[in-house]
Amino acid sequence: MGQNYKEIAAIALARRKAAIPTHYLLPSEYLQNLPRNVTTVPKDSKHFTTHELEIIEAEAADILEKIATRAWTSTEVTKAFCKASIVANQLVTEILFSEALKRAQFLDDYIEKEHKVIGPLHGLPISLKDCMVTPPHPSSIGMACYANEETSEATVLVSILAKLGAVFYVKTAVPVAMMMMETNSNIWGETTGAYHSGCSPGGSSGGEGALLAMRGSPLGVGTDIGGSIRIPSAFNGLYGLKPTFGRFPVYGTKSGITGQDFIFSNNGPMSRSIDTLKLYCQAVLSNEVSPWNLDPKCLAVPWRSGTINPPSRKLRFGIISDNDGEISAHPPIVRGLAMTKKALEKAGHEVFEWSPNNHPEMVREMNNSFYTLGGAAILGLTKEHDEPVFGSMKSYERAYEQGEHGTLGPTKLREMITARNGFQKEYLDRWNATAEDGNQIMDGIILPASPWTAPRLGVTQTDIFCVNYTGVFNLLDYPACTFPVTFTDKDVDKVRTDWKPLNKKDEALQADYDPEFYHGTPVALQCVGRRLEDEKVLDMVEIIANALRM
Repeated sequence: MGQNYKEIAAIALARRKAAIPTHYLLPSEYLQNLPRNVTTVPKDSKHFTTHELEIIEAEAADILEKIATRAWTSTEVTKAFCKASIVANQLVTEILFSEALKRAQFLDDYIEKEHKVIGPLHGLPISLKDCMVTPPHPSSIGMACYANEETSEATVLVSILAKLGAVFYVKTAVPVAMMMMETNSNIWGETTGAYHSGCSPGGSSGGEGALLAMRGSPLGVGTDIGGSIRIPSAFNGLYGLKPTFGRFPVYGTKSGITGQDFIFSNNGPMSRSIDTLKLYCQAVLSNEVSPWNLDPKCLAVPWRSGTINPPSRKLRFGIISDNDGEISAHPPIVRGLAMTKKALEKAGHEVFEWSPNNHPEMVREMNNSFYTLGGAAILGLTKEHDEPVFGSMKSYERAYEQGEHGTLGPTKLREMITARNGFQKEYLDRWNATAEDGNQIMDGIILPASPWTAPRLGVTQTDIFCVNYTGVFNLLDYPACTFPVTFTDKDVDKVRTDWKPLNKKDEALQADYDPEFYHGTPVALQCVGRRLEDEKVLDMVEIIANALRM
């Protein structure tokens, strides 16, 4: 047995505490009376100057313009976001303030001397999910074995963003091995939601999601293998893109299940603005950067514009407006779907019901692959430091203890791959079939990102853990982006009546819905496109967002 996880956690927490400037901390008297919705804290706490508030409320494009025109310096922008991130310090793992301020000063000196920016992200603070490696800082991914281990080689994406001019100032919290839909670990503790502190911020990019919602970052980078960008984005009212695998470089990212290629993990941007997502994608996937020359898995496909031709043409959406055949969405999500359908139809677009054929079966295939492939990879490491196992990860423990770890033979692997490929071909054929009878082919699918708006803390550690709505598109490898719609309203979103559950799990999940408790939590959905149509997905989300504002 190695060093106990509690001793390891104490060292990591002390390192983080030592890196925090005390004048960035909120006054203790304010901390004693925090509101349930902590997104109001920056404005209401009086902890920020008017100028600091102007900076942290600004969108990325505005920040970049002000730095480029020298109305703002990168240094003052970086200081404002460093301070804002500490107001939400439970979300942060590694603090990079010292390097960030040196970097910002370098960028300010460069623009003053050269009279031009170093790249399209010049001076922009970008927060990073903990799995993005920034040497020499550890990338713990919520595990004791990595919590204090120095790193030496940066993630390829981190190096690219640095060349584009980005400033890295914090890394954000994740759950154990990044394999839970809540953000809790034995090292960093529990992260709570931004709009409701009694709710989860989601996982595994939960620290990223909550930080963005609290104005602690203008742009964040998350990863997604079963919903880890979309679930936190939805729970925190954000736009978050899960791309097609191969569109963005992934090499050198820390993984919870190293070496598995059955379900691909992707990275993508998260923000309060769809324009910020587009800005990021255009910068990273440019010919000037050519990330495909740096990562062998990255496709040589630059970011494209004008994917909807003509731009004014009406779109055709499928919608899953209540359940996926196994799990029904909570009432506020159902209302959000109805609102979106009505707004799109009012704008002249077609919306028809899309049947979620085999969605639950595909998610079971995905989850079982994680248990089979991850039992040894994860439990073998956590047991070295006597880390307790969280409820939603008990299946990994069972796979490990039953001797399934390390015994995946070629026959079983072939069966898994065959089943996955069959699901992918069937879905492709169904999508193509929407063009029959003279119809325009379906442009995208609109559906929940989760049955919850943001589940109460701990509830997904029970038997009603559910990544149904996101996981299916990881197995299919389809791009998807979340978008905010509205907020839960206790006076409108009543408990379902005269309703028959689909099964015991569906019944238990609906029983968790309490209008009073969930009041004020974000209602967000996702839009899904076909493989490699990532640009079109963001264009469709922009059209949806505009329709909802009309």
